[in-house]
Amino acid sequence: MKWIAPILLSLVLSTSLQADKITKDPDDYIRLKPVRPTPEPEAASIYIALPKNGADVSGNPVWVQTRVEGYALGADSYFDRAYEIANSDMGQTLHVVIDDHPYFAVNEPAIDPFREQGNYYIISYKFEVPFRLDPGLHTIRVFPARSFGEALKGENTFAVSTFTLKDGDDRLKANLSAPYLTYNEPSNQMHLVEGKPVLLDFYLSNCELSSDGYKIRLTIDGKTKRMITSWQPYYIYGLAKGKHTIRLELVDATDKLVPGPFNNVQRSITIHGS
Repeated sequence: MKWIAPILLSLVLSTSLQADKITKDPDDYIRLKPVRPTPEPEAASIYIALPKNGADVSGNPVWVQTRVEGYALGADSYFDRAYEIANSDMGQTLHVVIDDHPYFAVNEPAIDPFREQGNYYIISYKFEVPFRLDPGLHTIRVFPARSFGEALKGENTFAVSTFTLKDGDDRLKANLSAPYLTYNEPSNQMHLVEGKPVLLDFYLSNCELSSDGYKIRLTIDGKTKRMITSWQPYYIYGLAKGKHTIRLELVDATDKLVPGPFNNVQRSITIHGS
């Protein structure tokens, strides 16, 4: 019966190794950690001058003009976070979201002289949407962001406008007085590197998050799911090198998707080697 002991030992080791394989699912290594928002500038604000809300627009690509107050575009964001996560060499920018497209970043050119009196300054920027739009109704959302991508979340740091390009459908018509989500980060605008945390950031309009009310459902690569109940930035840890998908959904107290064209957003990102 001496042969029984080696067989039992072999079975135990085999079972242990298989259990190890089960627990070492990459999903187990993905962690979500809330972090403090960076301080808000005292007087920062953003305004969309063109296209005016409700305007009919004929040109394509569409020109946009914004007015920024109390926030220096192109400057570095001097916070520890700039060294913890991906940081853009564009410095501080405007993030511009057209309909359900990923944002594009703007930090130039200015169309009026830079005026400064102490900490007070106003400057306008005019730029083209970098892609052609289909005829119909469109929504533009603009907000200032730090050089590491985090959106400002002050009272006047988010602007939204709708316009119509020639004739067309209104499939992306949004009720802008109802709760809606604006996806910000992570994005491929940033050079995301394996081994560094990845910023998760979004803007929320017309609602608050709580454990028994509105929530954000985060899904990573179609399987990792987390419920977010506080509006603040987060770090995602454990994303391996390669392509990943990030989905954010605004859900109600019963975890059902809130109606609206912007409340279920998925983006593809790439994590590069360190």
